[in-house]
Amino acid sequence: MGAMFSPLSLFRPGRIRNRHVLGGGYGALILLLIVSAVEAYRIQREASLHSVDIYHRHVKEGDALYRLRRTLYRGGVYTRDLLLSDRPDRVAIFKAQLAQLQHDSLNALDDLDRLPAPHLSTAALRSKMQEYWITVAPMADWPDEVRASRGFAFLQQESSPRRNAISELVRELTEASENTLKNSETEFARGRRSAALRLSLFVGLCIIFGLAVAGFSLAHSEALEREAARQYAQLEQLSARLLEVQEDERRKIARELHDEIGQTLTALRMEVSHAQSLARTRSPGVEERLDRARSLAEKTVRTVRDISLLLRPPLLDDLGLADALQWHVEDFTRRTGILCEFSDDGLPDSLPDSWRICVYRIVQEALRNCETHAAASSVRVSVRQSRQQLLVRIEDNGCGFPADPQAAGACGGGLGILGMRERAAMLGGTLAIDSAPGRGTRLTLSLPLSAVPPVAAIEEVRA
Repeated sequence: MGAMFSPLSLFRPGRIRNRHVLGGGYGALILLLIVSAVEAYRIQREASLHSVDIYHRHVKEGDALYRLRRTLYRGGVYTRDLLLSDRPDRVAIFKAQLAQLQHDSLNALDDLDRLPAPHLSTAALRSKMQEYWITVAPMADWPDEVRASRGFAFLQQESSPRRNAISELVRELTEASENTLKNSETEFARGRRSAALRLSLFVGLCIIFGLAVAGFSLAHSEALEREAARQYAQLEQLSARLLEVQEDERRKIARELHDEIGQTLTALRMEVSHAQSLARTRSPGVEERLDRARSLAEKTVRTVRDISLLLRPPLLDDLGLADALQWHVEDFTRRTGILCEFSDDGLPDSLPDSWRICVYRIVQEALRNCETHAAASSVRVSVRQSRQQLLVRIEDNGCGFPADPQAAGACGGGLGILGMRERAAMLGGTLAIDSAPGRGTRLTLSLPLSAVPPVAAIEEVRA
């Protein structure tokens, strides 16, 4: 039996792996893009929050230090006003102002302490501020003569040095705040560079993976195009072969009709004419002529029956698939002398016509290839049906052949293996071939029965 490559082999299960690879590649690429987008959003969000945090921290530190400087400045002004004012309520006003300044300075220091770490150290400033208020507060209780005589000296010796010391501490804290801001900006820039590098890595991976997927896709597309072109060429060859087979069948039928039936009918007409002539003259030999005419008529009937069986076996319609196969196997043995055995197991008569024609034609073609190519001495045909499938197996002990799909031209007469594969594929089945030189050939046809309709009303597969 010749081997031929089916156009439907493009859709073998092994070839679907490329779809899986492409699907996985595109999925991984989309996943990388999603991760990159999430990472970019996270980086932008963290940068924004960090920038806002740095800004708010610096603003709060500046505001607290500004309030301390203002409190210190107002303390000096209020002390000066106490010494220079001649209002009778100046002492009460100074005490109220001093109490408010103490409260404001404590609030400012507390605000500095409440800032998140690393925050400025306010212990020394708090101590100096408390010492300053304690030093200035007793001036309110001095008699007017004492304030007038000692006031200037007190400001120069007690109040101003403490105010200057506090101002120096506030200045140092302001410089520390500026340094903290610079460090935060440097750390922020470092974090941005690290995040940008990480994001660049993701984008680079996306580009590399995208190029790899694109390259694989292009290679796969080119392979599919080449495969499609090859399949198209094979389909063109199959179409041309079908036309050749059709013409061969027509030529064969025409030759049979002309050579066998035409000549036999001509001889039959001549014998009948001679018999009529002899009957009119009452000459001997009429019965002999009529016997010849009857033999010619019987030969014509047999020839017509053989041609009819070649076109479509009536046993398929009258007795079913099993009897038709049994008759064909017996006729094959009678014509070729090759021993052929047939067995069936659970083969029903309810199969649709398409299934019966498919099985019969494949067995017919397989036996024809055995007769033409295999040089076999025995063949075995078995048909078995289960609930899920119909299994047909043809085995011979012939010379075999390399079961190579590229051996597409070795199908001999008829449609060969390619035609059998196409018939099986039309019903969703498969045709497996196991052969090797010197150990015969085994052909296995598997047809699924899940697609068989309950009523055999499907279109017939033409023989």
